[in-house]
Amino acid sequence: MLKEQRIVNYEKMGLGLFIHWGLYSQLSQGEWTQFIHEIPKGKYESLIKGFKAEKYNAKEIVKVAKQMGAHYIILTAKHHEGFCLYDTKGLTTFDSIHSSAKRDLIKEFVDACHEANISPFLYMATYDWHNPYYENNFEQYLEYLYKSVKILCKDYGKIGGFWFDGNWNKPDANWKQDKLYSMIRKYQPDAMIINNTGLVERGKISNKEIDAVTYERGLPGRVNHGKEGEKYVAGEISVTLNQHWGRASMDFDYKSPKEIIETIVHGKKVGANTVVNIGPNGDGSINNIDLEYLKLIGKWTSLFSEAFYNGSKVSLRSTSNKKDFAIKVENTYYFFVHDLKIKGNSNVVLGGESINPKTYVDIDDPLKELYWLDNSEELKFIQNSEGIVTFDATGYRYGTDYVVRVAKGVIK
Repeated sequence: MLKEQRIVNYEKMGLGLFIHWGLYSQLSQGEWTQFIHEIPKGKYESLIKGFKAEKYNAKEIVKVAKQMGAHYIILTAKHHEGFCLYDTKGLTTFDSIHSSAKRDLIKEFVDACHEANISPFLYMATYDWHNPYYENNFEQYLEYLYKSVKILCKDYGKIGGFWFDGNWNKPDANWKQDKLYSMIRKYQPDAMIINNTGLVERGKISNKEIDAVTYERGLPGRVNHGKEGEKYVAGEISVTLNQHWGRASMDFDYKSPKEIIETIVHGKKVGANTVVNIGPNGDGSINNIDLEYLKLIGKWTSLFSEAFYNGSKVSLRSTSNKKDFAIKVENTYYFFVHDLKIKGNSNVVLGGESINPKTYVDIDDPLKELYWLDNSEELKFIQNSEGIVTFDATGYRYGTDYVVRVAKGVIK
């Protein structure tokens, strides 16, 4: 299959930060609050007057993303509410230039990304609750959408990707994707084109120009990379920290850090990037709890970056735990190990066994040494002629648990 260079570069990035931020953030009830809570359009759109973005700092956002280990950031240039975080050059007054902020927030974001060498991706909702043409004159709406994306293509320098969302609302409509995507290829030939197919049709390739399929809040067993003889398509898993994409102050149902880390690692296992979402406050600041989650992710990625960001996306099986897997990179194997026990006194560590036998198959190259990537502790192992490797996965030191630990096996 043909894998274009922009897709190669995208897969190497591995991990991204997703940010949902708009007028809805001021209400702290989630990004769909206008629609689901049936807020009258006029009342909802008056939120533009209170949109000041006084604590929005693009450089700080980029700094947090890099500390997390993200190599790209997706920001909502326009969500379904129709409000644009950039200067639409007269296409609409429902944008950040005409809000109380009076700033082009996308320009600030893209400039900060370029300065810090992180790739800016722009989310663009195709389903639109604000523009009357969406329901009354779809052809005219598509022209508005085309011109909106063209501004983003031409006026902001290099864009890493465009992340579209909403075609699923009119599945039988002619969205004129070929026209839109050819324009993107003209002005941003290296940009990834992603069109989210939603919860119902995860993994669907909706157009020949699509560069990555989406698995919104899903854990695919395999990624749809396309058909043999055709273009190779990447995959992307997206995960929220709680049950919303936008800020929701009364949603206490945060996922455990363990679940988030395991989701990120699952992406590696099946050959997909993972993006972790946060929803800033209405003023643009990031919540402390979100910051702590991102710091934890960053600690994990810093420990195991050598294994996570490099190498084959084809995983090798473990027979010890269905979540475990290994990948091969040149003369090295990396073994991803879940559910290790903790070393400790039986009075404080429940089931604190210090040795956890792990077995992997299809390790066809003879290994000369095997050790934990985080502390270089050597691990005892045996390997037979059929490519089966079993090693003693020593448990965590008391007070330590990385959720997923990685061992490095060096080929003779």
